[in-house]
Amino acid sequence: MKKFMFMLALGSVLFGLSACSSDDENIEGESTEGCVFIKLENVVGPSSRMTEDPKIESDITEFHNGFIIFGTPKSAIRKHYEIVTDPKLLDKTDHVILLDELRKGKTFKDIPGDVTNVAIIANITEDEINPEEFHNGTLRFHNDVLNKIINLENQYKDNMSHVALYDMKPLEVTGGNAMSATLELRPMCARLEIAKITPGPDVVEYQVDGIYLAGFYKQMYVSQISNREFWTSPDYDNADPATELVNFYTGYPYLVNTDIKAVKETMGEGDDAREVTAFYPEEDGKVWAFPFFGKYEPRNDTEHYGLRLIVKVSNLKVYLKDENGDRHLRDVTAWDKEQGVPEEKVGIRYLNINGFVENYHDTQAEPVQFYNGNIYQVQNFEITTQNLSDRIMPTDINVNITVTVKAWSIKKVYPQI
Repeated sequence: MKKFMFMLALGSVLFGLSACSSDDENIEGESTEGCVFIKLENVVGPSSRMTEDPKIESDITEFHNGFIIFGTPKSAIRKHYEIVTDPKLLDKTDHVILLDELRKGKTFKDIPGDVTNVAIIANITEDEINPEEFHNGTLRFHNDVLNKIINLENQYKDNMSHVALYDMKPLEVTGGNAMSATLELRPMCARLEIAKITPGPDVVEYQVDGIYLAGFYKQMYVSQISNREFWTSPDYDNADPATELVNFYTGYPYLVNTDIKAVKETMGEGDDAREVTAFYPEEDGKVWAFPFFGKYEPRNDTEHYGLRLIVKVSNLKVYLKDENGDRHLRDVTAWDKEQGVPEEKVGIRYLNINGFVENYHDTQAEPVQFYNGNIYQVQNFEITTQNLSDRIMPTDINVNITVTVKAWSIKKVYPQI
């Protein structure tokens, strides 16, 4: 990991604090006011994209807005500045500064001498932290900021360079009257990337209709401590899963991907080679990307589900083994009709993923511990008969996906069937 980049895009902030005056004599008990020099590196102004490229280490953070906070050892906020990208937002106070000024480097004068730490929080909305709360003194302590709630919907699935960022560091003496700190602005969310879906050896035909993040935290505290009340999911027990998915995701459209295309390709080599249908995002070179708040959930935690993923499939033709081990081809749509399944449910199945691991095909692997600031790339994502159901998240399902973590950090993860 590069020191000044958080792999997707770590904005680095360089601080230097020194006395504004050459007068070293101070009245005992009084705070010495000083100057702080700040330069913000590796950030750019906002742009917009409607499709997603896989993230790489050289990607740059987009900085939309933010706050610089100078604090004391007891968490009191002694000075604050609002960072904006639009010159029109500069106003009557000296508490609003332009991002461009920070990119060039800016000296802040009259910083109270009892300031011992500095923080930056960026890319948050006014619904999450309103600038007036700083300006009118509502936010008086740093803990007040840490107890603010950020929303998953603001982590922009279609433009993952706009994610909430945060860091706080102590100011350290660097010689003479100078003090400094280096902040690493880290994302306050994580990201799941899926590049393709392929069939297992027992699947002859299939159609991928939708990919859903189906168990997640919709909110999180700035402190990165989550709350189970923030966790949500579709109603897994609904007797009509397709209707439940439609209704639930009207509130979370950024957690559904239906831009899907089928591509014929060859899997395997030599005698094992076979032509299959794989599914990719409609636009070449893109990935299906889902933002989420990282939090580890023990597998045996029966009161909670953790991060979950659902893939809706249809038009299935698969090989099934009978009691003698012989394989028989089954047209799932025709079979459902013979069994009297309601027309709206005929042929539809759901791939339910309730676990993610880092070791492929390791049935004993411990679930991945999710952390914000990481990108989790799904590997070897196969549709097989062992992990399909006509229900969403049945209680007897226990299917893992393997992932590789890369530090935005990017991590690879695999389906473990």
